[in-house]
Amino acid sequence: MNILKDVILAPYTTFKIGGPARYFCVVHDQFDALEAFEFAEKHRLQTFVLGGGSNLLVSDEGFNGMVIKVEDKGIEILSQDDNQVLLKVASGEVWDKVVEFAVKNIWWGMENLSHIPGSTGAIAVQNVGAYGQEAKNIIESVVVFNRETHEIQNLSSNDCKFGYRSSIFNTAQKGKYIIFYITFKLSKTARPILNYRDLKLQFPEGGGQLNEIRQAVVKIRDIKFPFPTEAKKGNAGSFFKNPILAQSEFNELKARLQSGFNKEVADVLEKKKFTDNAQLKIPAAFLIDICGLKDLEKGGAAINHNQPLVIINKTGAATAKDVLDLANRVKSAVQNKTGIELQFEPELIGF
Repeated sequence: MNILKDVILAPYTTFKIGGPARYFCVVHDQFDALEAFEFAEKHRLQTFVLGGGSNLLVSDEGFNGMVIKVEDKGIEILSQDDNQVLLKVASGEVWDKVVEFAVKNIWWGMENLSHIPGSTGAIAVQNVGAYGQEAKNIIESVVVFNRETHEIQNLSSNDCKFGYRSSIFNTAQKGKYIIFYITFKLSKTARPILNYRDLKLQFPEGGGQLNEIRQAVVKIRDIKFPFPTEAKKGNAGSFFKNPILAQSEFNELKARLQSGFNKEVADVLEKKKFTDNAQLKIPAAFLIDICGLKDLEKGGAAINHNQPLVIINKTGAATAKDVLDLANRVKSAVQNKTGIELQFEPELIGF
């Protein structure tokens, strides 16, 4: 395996931002992974496992350790019957191509997660969710390499302890595993998920063919989320998480908006709130909007006007400092005006 030095990470991220990795290598299987971790342990290096680079911000100074980029490939049907199919997908596969493959075969479950940039492995790490669907609802199991035991393990969905944009892979056991495969359980029976507001507007009478739902999601995302492969629109997807509130906290927020803004804003909040898996969520985009931050800029970075959850590399030359300064300014303003502390969604590397 070829281990490189001082590799600039910006081209490997959807933000197109980031300094050099002290060491960099590409792994395709468990043997590559073992070699990479042995090298890191020998040289006492921190490690970071990189997939499609879609949910992270790398510092301008880079990463003073070893970046391990996973590029395994493959899609395999493990089993199927009249009702469902088990699909095993390598973590290095481009996620939206996997969704496209499932939709073409009329397998339900992935369609609401269309047009999300990055690789398949990140879907499990973040328990990615969009438009009423979450990865945990379709993940059957995850095949990982355990860097401590040097063994391949099969983790069930329950073992992964999925939560809101979280799993063991980015919390309690962060850095312990490399994800090589994910097995998805998909339905052959139509199961449209259309309870999300934007999709309801597209399908007011319900129903909808599988490909129609995928195309509707792609259309919505193209308006709100500039796809990071486009010139001068690098981004990491949503930069801010939607706050989760108890009913009492929501009531306090509504009262603050009524006194700090006006009754109309408080009434809009009531309409904007949504319940997801019995959790009361508030759109962070709404809070950013009412605080007058939709067109805020810092250096080469800017808040995306159509979807203020997203920070974009507007000029193509934004620095990580530009992005983080802008994000912190938004966080501070929202907290001062609403009392809600927004949380960042992307992983911050090398800070």
